Amino acid sequence: MANILAIDTSSDTCSVSLSRENETFSFHQALPQQHTENLLSVIKDLLVEADLEFPDLEIVAVGNGPGSYTGIRLSCAVAQGISFSHGVNGAKISSLELLSLEINQKTSSNEVIAISESNLGKIYVVQSSFYGGKLKSNFELLSQDEFRLDKYPQDSVFVGKGCSLFSEVENQLPDSSPNTFYLIDYLQKYSKDINYISPEEILPIYLNDESSWRKIK
Repeated sequence: MANILAIDTSSDTCSVSLSRENETFSFHQALPQQHTENLLSVIKDLLVEADLEFPDLEIVAVGNGPGSYTGIRLSCAVAQGISFSHGVNGAKISSLELLSLEINQKTSSNEVIAISESNLGKIYVVQSSFYGGKLKSNFELLSQDEFRLDKYPQDSVFVGKGCSLFSEVENQLPDSSPNTFYLIDYLQKYSKDINYISPEEILPIYLNDESSWRKIK
């Protein structure tokens, strides 16, 4: 089993998880506007708890947004630093896909639609399909009036704060924020299939930045 560090600070929740052999050590707590002051100490505390050091890590993974501008810049910068300075493989996943991983693992739903909150009238929609447990996603940036429920499979379930924008959509994880525990579990199962990236490629997805989404389709 790989030693994996996973970080997401795209929301008010600071979510950090660390795996060592068959154990996962997690910190998942609401720290609004406190990520900058706390993220590194949270990571160091988990390393101490797991009896690991940075050079022992094999993968550093990050939820790279969309979300809080400051939060996603912070998590990507920290992941870049760890990857570069210690030669650790990098990996990234959108924070909306993190919500999809959670609902898939909790309900075994194979078609998950994650919707971001609105920003200047636009939303990000990630359609995730799970084939034998493996994740494949399609990314869209839409204006709110372009959203159509009937374009998605009938058995789809929905997650994300943006669900509240549409009366016909029910958020299946109404109180959840991206949780790195589920990313650790996924990476442990499919680590051999992960496309690792260089530190320079660990970049945020910003709200209303359609070019970022085109690059990762």
